[in-house]
Amino acid sequence: MNILYIVFGDKLDYHLQAYLSIRSFQKQLKDDDHIFVVTSRPEYYNHANVTTLNVTDDEIEAWKGPHHFFFRVKIKAMELLASKYPDQHILYLDSDTFLYGDLDVLKQRLDNGNGMMHLREGHPSKMRGGSLKLWNTVKGHTYAGITLSERHDMWNAGVVAVPKDRLDKIIATSLTICDGMLDDGGDCFILEQYAQSVCMNELTQLMPSDDCIGHFWGNKEEWEALSSELLLRSYMKQSSLQDELDAITPQLLSSHPIYIHKSSTAEKLCKLIMRLFPNSQHRYIK
Repeated sequence: MNILYIVFGDKLDYHLQAYLSIRSFQKQLKDDDHIFVVTSRPEYYNHANVTTLNVTDDEIEAWKGPHHFFFRVKIKAMELLASKYPDQHILYLDSDTFLYGDLDVLKQRLDNGNGMMHLREGHPSKMRGGSLKLWNTVKGHTYAGITLSERHDMWNAGVVAVPKDRLDKIIATSLTICDGMLDDGGDCFILEQYAQSVCMNELTQLMPSDDCIGHFWGNKEEWEALSSELLLRSYMKQSSLQDELDAITPQLLSSHPIYIHKSSTAEKLCKLIMRLFPNSQHRYIK
């Protein structure tokens, strides 16, 4: 199985998240498993024991397509890896994920022809904001022979696992649906997620993966701090790869919540207080 991450730019937060995720998967890799990172900053992965697929900023821009939609690059990166290794399952992961269950369970599902995404979120017609607006724009439209209907739920695309015997079909269909919705005026940052949800639902027996993979999109600050601490400790102690893998324990992974509901009122009050009482008297060395 090929495991895929996509991490661009100089912002270290995403690279730190990916580092923790990579180490959690490396604890269970077999000889025929490989981790690939599609990135414009391959030098950040010199110590990660992975294979980087280097892309330039111009290539990233091209991947965004005529509508300059950033998340389209996820499908294009999967297309790139599939073109190089067409006979291997692909497990795509957002950087804010980690493995806590049995990797062999995920492999068995793929071997059986199942597709996986992180979890089912419900139908966009029952959601609010951008998801509902997207649905009202594209409902009833047909892309790649698939007419969008009430049976096409939204699934979280922090994980997208594609069985090897359908790689080309699934990736091409996802891209067609994504581009079609963009052409029809779809405007939502999770448009690519819905495109993959529809495609995977049509072309696989779609299953959730949250029983094996954690996704901390709802508590990034704590997990970024954890990733940073692990990497700094490793650097300062000159730890070996095995030492780093040993540090990723079940107790560690269960010690931080993957989601925290944050009060929007509290956030607004904090911002107001900072505006009313800003920091001052900044001093620098001369």
